[in-house]
Amino acid sequence: MSDISQNPQVLTTNMETYTTDDALTNMGFGRSQALVLVYAGMGWVAEAMEVMLLSFLGPFVREQWNISPQNESMLSSVVFAGMLIGACAWGFVSDKYGRRYGYHPTNTFMFQCSTTNHSDLYIITSN
Repeated sequence: MSDISQNPQVLTTNMETYTTDDALTNMGFGRSQALVLVYAGMGWVAEAMEVMLLSFLGPFVREQWNISPQNESMLSSVVFAGMLIGACAWGFVSDKYGRRYGYHPTNTFMFQCSTTNHSDLYIITSN
């Protein structure tokens, strides 16, 4: 014990380094990792689709609502501000209560909104 208290480098020189790459190699890639990859991928696809839709819907909204290009840009900015606030809020929830409780409700809500939208479009176009 006196060696460590007199020379703190004794402890650090005898320790092996365990890197993140070593941990991932030892853990491997199994069913759980595949599910995480698929589940996170669905969220990223939904987010990318939302951003892509803004570029397509902007000119259409400007024409239909007779708004200026500045107001069209403001609408897109409000969407991005909402994404910023949502990311901060759900990040806090995820940090405090766990990723499952932060990520699952957001994906469920996105899924419900998208299916509701598509079912309404189906009803409108079928009449």
